[in-house]
Amino acid sequence: MMPFNNNNARRLVYILSQSSSLIISNTSHFYTLDNLLHQRFFSGVCSLPPILNFDKNVKQSNGISFGALHGVAARSFHATGLMHMAGRDYYEVLGVSEESNSDQIKQAYYGLAKKFHPDVNKDDADADTKFQEIQKAHEILIDEEKRSIYDQVGHDAFEEGLTPLGDYVREIFEGGEDVKVSLELSFMEAIQGCFKTLPVQTNLPCEPCGGKGFPRGTKPETCKPCKGSGVVAEQKGLFNFTCTRCGGTGKAVKTYCKSCKGNRVVSGTKTVKIDVPPGIDDDATLKILRSGGADPVGNQPGDLYITVKVRKDPIFRREGADIHVKAVLSSTQATLGGTIQVPTLTGDFILKVPPGTQHGQKIQLKKKGIKKKSTTSFGDQYVHVNVITPTEENSENGKDAVAAAAAAYG
Repeated sequence: MMPFNNNNARRLVYILSQSSSLIISNTSHFYTLDNLLHQRFFSGVCSLPPILNFDKNVKQSNGISFGALHGVAARSFHATGLMHMAGRDYYEVLGVSEESNSDQIKQAYYGLAKKFHPDVNKDDADADTKFQEIQKAHEILIDEEKRSIYDQVGHDAFEEGLTPLGDYVREIFEGGEDVKVSLELSFMEAIQGCFKTLPVQTNLPCEPCGGKGFPRGTKPETCKPCKGSGVVAEQKGLFNFTCTRCGGTGKAVKTYCKSCKGNRVVSGTKTVKIDVPPGIDDDATLKILRSGGADPVGNQPGDLYITVKVRKDPIFRREGADIHVKAVLSSTQATLGGTIQVPTLTGDFILKVPPGTQHGQKIQLKKKGIKKKSTTSFGDQYVHVNVITPTEENSENGKDAVAAAAAAYG
């Protein structure tokens, strides 16, 4: 944990006051992250003095430490409104309690999904909506991080995309660097989803010193410039700053690690396993939490951002959730009709061509496209007809075209 010194305290209270998220009065009450989130006050006033001093009796909540505030000018505060409003709670949707574990949530989901699946309730016009609601509730509650945010901000705030106070707090503290990389996928890998192992070059904890910055067995001593406080005062005495000698730890060593030169991290390559969701599109970005660079002071790592590049396919062309393919017909087939074999994402399909089919005509294959995100429905597939004229059929080029079409489409 990074020392919560005066400099960090001032930055914390400033950002929270700018976001109208913290209300302070002259008291030694502990303002923990849980206190603020459970109250869910989102308006108020804050008065800041030149100097903020935090005592050493620190209480920790959600990985962030807050001590008693001293020197804060007394001022009354005004707060209005609670974030949580009435809504269709996800726990209510699945029929579970907030204390339910992941196995109980899964069991409840499978039972409801089976009961309300649209294929089982074809006569119920609302079956698809109910099923989507069940799916979404399961998606949020089965994910530990999403569930944590949902529990903190409440249903309506979560649906509106609001994030908990912790997001403001995390921006203040130093953390590992975010890393951006690209990942190339084949067309079918993007459509079907896949698992990938990606090498990522970033900062890693130094192994020789165990991420401490000094050789193993070395005993840190009290830092002389700050006398172990972790902060030093400006000449005029108005502000305190993090000690550059010890980095705010209050401890210093004479000999640093030769591998990282005291930086605690080194540049290197690690492998990250990625679960690519089905139907991901070209230029989409995946965010993998805590998979970026290591943090020199031991806080959480940065995040990994992956830009997906999807290679073009020689047969299929994608437009959103719809798929497009080409089919070649002889003039006889187009005039009299018949059957042809066309490729789909799930295998070859025997297509019945109606008599009088025209060149350039589109034939729609319903629900043969890509599964739409967060729904149970699929896009369509469109077959674009190219009719070979009698002259072309008799020519060598025409014969080659028909032969190529027969080979490509069976």
